[in-house]
Amino acid sequence: MRVQRSQEVEEIIGTPASWLTRNGTWVLAAVTLSLTLLASFYSYPTTVSGDLLLTTVDPPRQLAARQDIEIQRVLVADGEEVEAGQFILVAKQGSVKWEHVQYVDEQLIAIDSARADNLVDLKIPTTLTLGSLQDAVYTFLDRQELYRSLRGRRLEQYTTRELQEKITTADRSVESMQAEGEELQRSLELARAQLEQEEGLATNGTRYTERINAARRRAERAEEALQSHYANLRAARFEIEMMRNQIDAYRSGKQGSSEEAGKQLLQAYEDLAAAVATWNRNFTTTSPVSGTVVLNPAITEDSHVPEGELLATVFPLNAGSTLGRVEVDVLGSGRLEIGQRVVIEFPKWPALSYGTVAGRIDEIGLVPVDGKVPVLVSFPQGLVTSTGFTISPEPFLRGEASIIIDKRPLIRRLLGF
Repeated sequence: MRVQRSQEVEEIIGTPASWLTRNGTWVLAAVTLSLTLLASFYSYPTTVSGDLLLTTVDPPRQLAARQDIEIQRVLVADGEEVEAGQFILVAKQGSVKWEHVQYVDEQLIAIDSARADNLVDLKIPTTLTLGSLQDAVYTFLDRQELYRSLRGRRLEQYTTRELQEKITTADRSVESMQAEGEELQRSLELARAQLEQEEGLATNGTRYTERINAARRRAERAEEALQSHYANLRAARFEIEMMRNQIDAYRSGKQGSSEEAGKQLLQAYEDLAAAVATWNRNFTTTSPVSGTVVLNPAITEDSHVPEGELLATVFPLNAGSTLGRVEVDVLGSGRLEIGQRVVIEFPKWPALSYGTVAGRIDEIGLVPVDGKVPVLVSFPQGLVTSTGFTISPEPFLRGEASIIIDKRPLIRRLLGF
């Protein structure tokens, strides 16, 4: 019995199948095979990324403020060539004058400190303004006078009675000096008040600058006068102490030892030298290498600088070729090897427009720092991008580095082997 169908069904059944429908299985197989072959030949790299910083073999030294400071002196000009150890900046510490500190330092270095006899000839003026170093200077001068007195047996020429008379005279002199010191202190306070007043009224005019300078000189002279007077007062009191010690030596029959005094003088010298070195370390900035110094434009005399603020950068002479320093996370850094290719993009020169720079790993740090492994990258072809553009090796130029660990075919990645 013949089945009756509608006209629409008859049209569908009676129409021959298209080529794609008839050969769909073969087409699908061909497409799959093509994709498999493409995935077998196309390699996709495994990378480790990190931030890159341009530097040199002998890198520039950035000098930052170790504490909040106020600049007393700027000793070099921007762009000037400096020697290793040369002073660049001096910070304020009270009324201390850097020139006075350096004078003491030079005197200490110039003298042969191996023997106490040599230190007797070391002269340190009492008018120097040395702030926190003053006590170390006074101690040295006291030990110097003690050794000089014992070595020359100066006080042994006097009897006990004569020494007592000298002590009485010296005590009266000390009382007079104390009164004079109070007057000098008042003069210093007045001079400082006048200086502060002039600074408060100052404008940019030349006339006001001259008035401030004159007021500053008056304050400095008043401070030097007080400093010298205080040193003389200490010396007078120490002389009284030595005379009393001499009287005690007469009574006990035991004279002071010049040998022991010499040891004390040598120790006082070492303490003073250490104090000067500490002051220089805390309040001066020196160049760590020979090179060209570039000052922070904001750094001027009398300017305030917070801790951590950049003071200057020293670019070493003969710094060598340009390198890149990359910080890579410890996680995954075990696969890093010397010679691996590195691709760098510099945000200042967008990769879409200028291309990327190729480098290679030259050195891998052994000790992580703050969870990062330091990696040194060289540029065998220079800083030439993939488009042929040459990037200027600006100091501290930052980039983004991708270290190519390996390249595996895409199919291996998809199949997990």
